[in-house]
Formats: sequence, structure tokens, C-alpha cells
Amino acid sequence: MAIRGIPLRAARDIADPPASDRRAWAALTACLLAVFMQMLDLTIVNTALPVLAHDLSATGSTQLLVVTVYGVAFAGTLLTAARLGDRFGRRRLFLIGMTVFTTASLGCGLARLPIELVAGRVAQGVGAAAVSAQTIAIVAAAFSVQRRPLVFGVYGAVAGLAGLSGPLLGGLIVALNPGGLGWRSIFLLNLPLGLIALVLAARYLDIGRAERAVRVDVPGAVLSMVGVAAVLYPLSTGRDSGWPLSAVGLLVAGLVVLAVFGWRQWRVTVHGGTPLISGEVFRDKGFSIGSVLLLVFYGLFAALLFTVSMTAQTGMGWSAWQTARLLLPFALGALLAALTSPILVARLGSRALTAGIALFALGVAQMALTVHPASGGVDTRALSEPVLLAGAGMGWFAAPLPAIMVAGLGQEPTGSASGLAPTVQQLGSAIGAAVLGSVFFARIAAGSGVDGAKSLLAQHLSDRDATPGERVELVRRFGDCAHAAFASPSHVLPVDGCAGAFDATVASAATAPTFLQACVTVLWIVAAVAGVLTALTLALPRRPEARP
Repeated sequence: MAIRGIPLRAARDIADPPASDRRAWAALTACLLAVFMQMLDLTIVNTALPVLAHDLSATGSTQLLVVTVYGVAFAGTLLTAARLGDRFGRRRLFLIGMTVFTTASLGCGLARLPIELVAGRVAQGVGAAAVSAQTIAIVAAAFSVQRRPLVFGVYGAVAGLAGLSGPLLGGLIVALNPGGLGWRSIFLLNLPLGLIALVLAARYLDIGRAERAVRVDVPGAVLSMVGVAAVLYPLSTGRDSGWPLSAVGLLVAGLVVLAVFGWRQWRVTVHGGTPLISGEVFRDKGFSIGSVLLLVFYGLFAALLFTVSMTAQTGMGWSAWQTARLLLPFALGALLAALTSPILVARLGSRALTAGIALFALGVAQMALTVHPASGGVDTRALSEPVLLAGAGMGWFAAPLPAIMVAGLGQEPTGSASGLAPTVQQLGSAIGAAVLGSVFFARIAAGSGVDGAKSLLAQHLSDRDATPGERVELVRRFGDCAHAAFASPSHVLPVDGCAGAFDATVASAATAPTFLQACVTVLWIVAAVAGVLTALTLALPRRPEARP
């Protein structure tokens, strides 16, 4: 029986001829709109947070929840959503997820209480997971093996652009205040995009019924959701709360639950059931090595964005717009490289990833060499070239990675991979931001810029009527105050200052070099680990045997 639309063979649907180009690209457009909104909502709220918090009278802990619960809910439900797509059909799950996400966005935009906004963010995350868990399988089924590098290149370009443009777009929307809606516009923006995606999906994602029913491992689903959420939440919030014992305990408990989940998956497989994660995906060399690359790279990427943004805005006093302009060459490089990555893959196979991650490492290392912490400033023009190179490296690496990961998989395990890959990506982002974020703040706590600021303060005091003994005491007090401030949970000098009448100048002399030195340290670590990933890419099959 002929079935109109895209046959999702990855979910073991009845085999149909490949979708026509028009239908396939229309379905891809729905997926691209979905991934754009999903990735955008991971970061867009950050720059609007101060205005949002003031409007809703949100406490610091509530603000943290607004930022983190979306990612936790998103990652925690991906594996279950992927298997539900196998069970009930990817078209149905896509439509349900997009409806939930769009409706939740409306709820966020209309929220009057902080708890309403937090609940809306959770619903957004669940809806985003239901959609995202289907996309890799949809793309793999809709396009031929030869077309997949191009399609995944476009997909990666859109996802990367959305993630990078989130802070910029959020700041721009708040500044423009369209219709007097303020921060609410960042959520209401999803309404027209979501409706377009729903119309396209309803029209073109029309698939057949599965050949046989796929049972959902309910205990495994519960374990995966609880385990991932229990690991991600403390990783996302632990640093800001000073890593209390409760956060550490929750992290350990989450790891234990994930271990039990792994045992459960093995047991289900042994007894002939259908686990949430097909064991076949990790028996494939391309997917298993690709998962490690995905986990570590997105950890590096999240840490890079975090440290650069913190250094620019907190350390240098830049606005969100100025910070976004600094990262603009990165976004442009990533976009152009992602779009041209199919050409590189056609020539080099998986070695395109080697070229990409090597260029990323080179660009980040050049960024570290270009920044001179002692100067207390940044030459944005000199930085633009290495930032562009790093972005291009990311585009050539991250865009073709999904296609290379699933190229050697058969029809059945692709559905499992569709939920597993974004889960690994989210875990990597959280781990990278937590680990390298801790390194970053440890370097800030060292207060490397305090000695230079003390010398500047001594020069200022020499022009005042103060005895040498008084000058020495004032300089000593400033040094103690600044070191204590940088070592505090806020990592910034107090509002009332440490240097009295000279506070603005001296505080800047202490803060900027301290943050820049911490940033340079993280840049070198990112470049070094990226170099290790370069070597790891050589273990990938150069041209994995493709299975339709």
C-alpha cells in the first residue's frame, strides 16, 4: 500500500519509496524551525533575566530555575520521547511535542507569577524533547544516504546559529520592547514559528504504521528521566549555590540511578524486550566514537561561550550587545562552514571532522595568544580572525558529525540514536560548563589582577596628603578586600568598593586582568582537549558502510 509522505523506516515503518524532494524539504523545514526554537530557548532568556526578574519579583533561586529547568526537562525526556516515537509514530510525537512547546511558550509569555513561568519552562522542555527526539530519524528516513551530509550540514548550521544568536536576540528584543511586551516577546516569538512548523508537519510528515508494535520500557523510561534530571540539575545550579551537600548528594544519586538504568537496559535486551537504548548503536564504531566526540566537544563549546561571556560582561563591563558583536565572527564562521561541510565530507569522509576540530583548536589557541591579561583590555579587531577560525572549525566538525554517527546504523537503531545523541549533547554541555566553569572561577579567586591594581592605588595615594604608613595600610586593606571579593561566591568586587574615592579606576584595574587571565586559562584547556579530539577522530571509519 502506498503511503503518502515520508516513511520513517528508522521506526520500522512499512517500507515505502523515498519521499519526493519537495515533500522531503518541506518536512525538513518543519524540523529546522523546531530546532531553531529549541536551541534559541536554551540561551535567549539569559540576557532578559534582569528585566524579567524585576517585573515578576523573582528571587535569585527562581531566576536560576527559569534558566535551568528548560534544559533539565529537555534532556531528561529525550530517550523516552525517542522510544515513544517508535511506538506511536514520529509524526504524532512531532505534532504533540510542537503543540506542547508552542502552547507552553504562550504560557511563559503570559505568566504573571514566577511559578507560572517556571512551570511553562518545564513544559517547553518536555515539548522540545518530544520534537527533537524524532528529527535525526526523520532526516535519515526522508533523504537518501548521499543527501544526508548536505541535509545535516543545513541542520547543524541552523542549530548552531540559533544557539549563538540567543543572547544577542534576547538583548535586542528587550531593548526594542516590541508592542510594549518587553521580555514576554522572547517567548511569544515562538508562536508564529511554531504554527508554521505545525502546518508543515501536519501536511508533509504523513507516515505509515509500524510493522509491529514496539513496547515502551516504562521502568527504564522512569529511570532515565530521573537519572538524567538528577545529574543535570546540580551540574547546572551547584556552582551558583556553592555546591551544598544536597547538590552533591543529588548528583551522586543521579549517577546511581543511571547505573541502574544501564543494568535495566541490559536485562530488557537479554530477555528479548525493546530497551530505550538499542545495544546495536554502541556496537557500531562510528556511533560509539562519535558519542564521545559529541559529549566532549559540546562540553568545550558550552565552557567557551560561558567563560567568554562572563569575562566580557562581568570582567570587562561590556553589554550583552557588545559581547554578541565579539562572537559574531564565530557565528558567521560556523554558519558558512556548516553549509560547506558536505563538500568537505564528500572529499575527505570522516576526516572532515579531523580538519574541523583541528581548526577549532587552532583558532581557540590563537585567541589565547591574542588576549593579554595584563593590559586589562581586548583588541576586538585582532580577535576577530581567531574567533572566525574557531567558528569555522566548529561548523566543519559539528554539522557533519550526526550524519557520520548514524551512517553505519541500520534502520532499527536509528530511532534510539535520535534520542540518545541530543541527550549526550546536553549532558556534555552541562558537564563542560560545570568543570571548566569551576576552573575559571578558581583562577578568578586567585585574583591575578590585584597586585597591579594595588600599584595603581599606591600611585593615586602618592598624590594625596597621606603619610607613607597610611598609604601602605590603605593599599593592604584594598588587597585584602579585593582578594576576599574574588574568592567569594559572587566573584566580583563589592558595590561599595574596596578603594574608596579611587574605586572605579582601581576596581577596573583589578577586575579586568583577573577575568582575562582566568579566560585565557580556560582557552588553553579547550584548545588542548580539542587537540586530543583531533587524534580521536582518526579512529573513525573513514567512509563507514552506509545502510539505508
